[in-house]
Amino acid sequence: MTVQREVMAVDQDSKPRLSVFSKMEKMIVAMAKADNENGIVMRAKRNLFSDQIQSFSGCDIVDWLKRQYNITDVKEACYLATNLCQYGYIYPIDFKLSSYTVKYDRSAEYRFQAPYFWPFRKDGTADSIKYAIYLQKRSLRNKQKHGLEPYEQEAFDKLLKVFADKKEFIEKQAREQVRMTKAGLYFYGHQVTSVSEAKKQRRTEKILLDLQERAFWRVHRPRPGCIQTMEEGPKRYFQPSQMAARRRKNKDTYRAEIKFLKKALEKPKPKLSKVLESYLTWNEQYQEYDPFLDQNAALPSNPWISDDTLFWEANDTLVKIPTELRVKKWAISFFNLMKDEQGSHEFEVFLSTEYSQENIRFWKEVEDMKHGPRSMIEESVNRITSEFLSNNAPREINIDSKTLETVNRNKEEMKGKPESLRYIFDPAQEHIYLLMKKDSYPRFLRSDQYINLKEMAHNQPIKKRFFGFGSGKTQIKRQTPSPKLKRRSTSSEREANSDISGDSPIHSITPMHSYSTGNLKDMDMKQTPSSSRFYITLD
Repeated sequence: MTVQREVMAVDQDSKPRLSVFSKMEKMIVAMAKADNENGIVMRAKRNLFSDQIQSFSGCDIVDWLKRQYNITDVKEACYLATNLCQYGYIYPIDFKLSSYTVKYDRSAEYRFQAPYFWPFRKDGTADSIKYAIYLQKRSLRNKQKHGLEPYEQEAFDKLLKVFADKKEFIEKQAREQVRMTKAGLYFYGHQVTSVSEAKKQRRTEKILLDLQERAFWRVHRPRPGCIQTMEEGPKRYFQPSQMAARRRKNKDTYRAEIKFLKKALEKPKPKLSKVLESYLTWNEQYQEYDPFLDQNAALPSNPWISDDTLFWEANDTLVKIPTELRVKKWAISFFNLMKDEQGSHEFEVFLSTEYSQENIRFWKEVEDMKHGPRSMIEESVNRITSEFLSNNAPREINIDSKTLETVNRNKEEMKGKPESLRYIFDPAQEHIYLLMKKDSYPRFLRSDQYINLKEMAHNQPIKKRFFGFGSGKTQIKRQTPSPKLKRRSTSSEREANSDISGDSPIHSITPMHSYSTGNLKDMDMKQTPSSSRFYITLD
């Protein structure tokens, strides 16, 4: 076999070809020389198909590398030969080998891969359509010799789902390749013109074609657990030619660049020391709320290291009683309060008591319109205008006339442009946001509602089943005061009670219960001031 060196034409939009592949191709060309002095000697041996196929052993290629490049260590030469095998320049004849590792052994036989199947060939790309045709072709042939492996069958099923619209095309191409292979008309790299000439082709050529094709896909679509040497990474969204066209500047480009630089000069530039100081302050402030940095933030159990879902249930979107850390976080900034759906709900309840609920309702309606579907924008604009901004609106908000004029002017300018209509209420929304932040938010933090929320969040225990026995469900309950046990009353006290009530003594005397040591297990473990807020009860 003679391997000729070919130069691949790479255009501007193709990915750059690494120089290591050119070096490996030069190495393969030198190995495959026909003379016995400089090249590797190919020996004809019988394989599993009972045909004589010329091949070379692992010892041959390792000895050649040691002699050609003056390598003294056998492991280094084996590593270099393994790279040639993993990149598809040589392939083992026995595909039962789990990995493409070249060993210094005479029992392992290898062959040179055809130049058509070398990496980064324009005519030999390994796209998913070709892989689907190859798997379909193998499934149509003898299953004993060409049957698909489990991982190949799984990949084939996925490709058929992805290319459901091209299923007929894939099947036709596979059947045509099977027909041409049987007739001897189809070979990679050349095509035989007549059937009589094709019949003269040796059966060995067909076997070699199957081996070369299987080796090619073993490199580009390896089995699970093997190294993916030909993984190219993410694809480009823009080709180099498109990026070069964008770099061509004109008058408008320079004007936009000058405008941007002028704005950049007007912006204040804080000192780096001040920025780092503020960043450290922010980090110290929010550290106790991060379950990855503080273990107490993931109480009662960390869901990242256990299967307990109580943490997610306690921090759900809307709960009856929020956790203590969640309520404390609302007091840090108004942004944290509005970002949390539970917090915005509690704030809306507070505003309803102050008869200013329309402010947060307007803010939420504008947010829903910004992130809503495009088809509903015009309808949302008309509804918000009639409900909050028009004269005698049912929920008229308190904004100044200048802001209202800006909103009306934006509405007229952006009429007929649904995408631009999303942001016409930004001046009014910003005004209402600052009004709530400076006026209503401080009163909310001082209100009885927020104080009661903090107390209930602090006092609520989280009960869970010991060792997961029982139904396994977790409950979040408020802590109620322990029932005060009445002491045994004397006869004189019972008589006094009966005299005060005026009823029969049988109705006034409360039944007495003796708590002995036998029924102490029915009582829950009560929380003491020094104990943790989260405790365990036995069901």
